This record gives sequence, structure tokens and C-alpha cells, in this order.
Amino acid sequence: MTDGGPYYSARLLIPFVRLLERRSDLPSELRASFQALDPDARVPIRTAHELLTGAVALTNDPDLGLRAAREIGVGDYGAVEYAARSAANWGEACNVVGRYMRLINDALHYSLRTDSGRAFIQLQTSVPLPRAAADFQAGAFIASASHLWPNGAAPQYEVWFTHERPSQTDEYARTFPGGKLRFGAPFNGFVIEKHYLDAAVTAADPKLHVLMRTHADALLASLPQVQSTTARVRELITKELAGGDPSVKNIARQIPIAARTLGRRLEQEGTTYRDLLDDLRRRLAMAYVGGSQLALSEIAFLLGYSQAAAFHRAFKRWTTQTPLEYRHARRS
Repeated sequence: MTDGGPYYSARLLIPFVRLLERRSDLPSELRASFQALDPDARVPIRTAHELLTGAVALTNDPDLGLRAAREIGVGDYGAVEYAARSAANWGEACNVVGRYMRLINDALHYSLRTDSGRAFIQLQTSVPLPRAAADFQAGAFIASASHLWPNGAAPQYEVWFTHERPSQTDEYARTFPGGKLRFGAPFNGFVIEKHYLDAAVTAADPKLHVLMRTHADALLASLPQVQSTTARVRELITKELAGGDPSVKNIARQIPIAARTLGRRLEQEGTTYRDLLDDLRRRLAMAYVGGSQLALSEIAFLLGYSQAAAFHRAFKRWTTQTPLEYRHARRS
């Protein structure tokens, strides 16, 4: 494994292996690249996304991530999964997943918060995700959570995606049975009723839970401390947006590296400075407009726009709605 993280655990790619093994029409080289993966290895996220993008193009299947999520089996996620499955209740299982997420995904920040009787499970990544990767990420959580549901009964839940609604959503309905789909959301993740966090986990086992957490702690301690250039740049942009200088030159100066070097490093991680700035502004804009009482002029300032008109144009590009239309729709 060469330097240049962040990384995925190869376990995340196992469902794709199962799915693509049945596709005899795919080039043998592509199938071999998946089949050769060691489940305990770590794969640069850029490489994984290149493989995924190639598989989507060759299969002409934009829903590949959803189909792969349905291939996930019990035990695929090792120590993290068993530590969660042996927890006393849903809330504890969610906290376990957040604590040990780095064993599966360096770039994913998993958070749980509650508000007004609801629990929000937020999946924020430090690198932009292709649609198939975002679909798989959400589908993987549902597939794994289904083993924790009391008596096998799914709770009422919403699944949120930041990307816009595709023309066909049949595969989403199959992957998220009983779930309410929301596209163009402020973040990728889930919303459930808060009381589900107190629901007992079917396979709760206190002794196994202690054992698996001890094992997971040891695995976590053995991982190299990785902060991707993408994550560092995202942090600095966030700090500089409101009233600062979020230009690429200023961000590069703070790292400190040359702006051209910064561009090359971001390209190696599968993104660009422009994409990061735009993605961060979009996420914050949708959260501020849809979930706060801030004036639109104040939101424009917080996002680093010198003119409100530029913010309005960007918002309509992101959502096909004006900020006022989006705010009214969310409130209704």
C-alpha cells in the first residue's frame, strides 16, 4: 500500500465483487481487479472510485451502487459490525459505528444528533462521492442495520441524498424498503424517530460486545493517522468562507504548499479545489436556507459571496429553485 490516502477498507468492495462475478460480459481484467482484493487490505479511495466509475460505464448501470448494497451479507464488516450487533440498543450501536468508522472508511465522518423527537444520522465525507458511491454508502448502512432491527421489523425512516432525484427510482425502493426517499437534501444520511435509539438490539450480547470493542480498539490504534489533503482543504475553506479569503492561493499558503502542488494533490485524491469550494457552499446553503431563519443576504455573506446575486445564481444551479422557493418548499 503506497502513501496517498484516504483509504477504504477492501471490505467495502466485496459486495461489488459478488455482483460483478455474475457479469460474464465484463472484461476479465476488471473482474480480476476486484476478485484479487484482500478483505483486510486498504484501498486508496481514488482507486476505488476509478474502479467504480469504470464498472458503471461498462455495465451502463447508474444503479450499480444500489444493487451492490443488496449483496451485503452478515459479517462483511468484521469487528465494526459485530461490535454494533452486540450492543445493548440502537443508540449504543450507532455510537459504536461512529467510533470505529475509520476501520472501514478514512473519509467518512459519521454523526448522530437528536432534535424535536427525531434522530439525524449524518454521513459527511471529506471527498466528493460519485452517485454510485453515495447510493452504496446509504444502502450499506440499511443492509447492516437490518440485522439490528427488533424482530426483523424495519422502523419508519427517511433516507436523504444530496444528489437530485434520478429519472428512475425503482432500485432505490428495492434497496430501502419502507423508507421515505428525499433527494436534494442538505446531507447524505437518515432520519428516524428518536425513540428507536432506545430499542433493544436483537443480538445484544454484553460479553461479546466488550470483546469486540477491545479488538476494534486494537485495530484502530494500529491504523496510520491519515488526514487527506482534501480534508485539510475543506477545514480551511470552512474557516475562511465568512469574511475571510477562501481563494486557492490563501488556502495553499496556510498548508503551506504551492497552489499548483495543492491542485495536483487534490487531483490525486479525485477532486479539485473548485469542486470542494462549490460542494461546501452547496451543503451549507441548503442547510442555512432550509433550516434557519437567516436572511438570504446574511447567508450569502456566510458563504463568501460578495454579491447576493451570485449566491442566487449558484443556488438555482444547485437545486433548480431560487432560495425563497426552496425555503418555502421545505417549510411546507
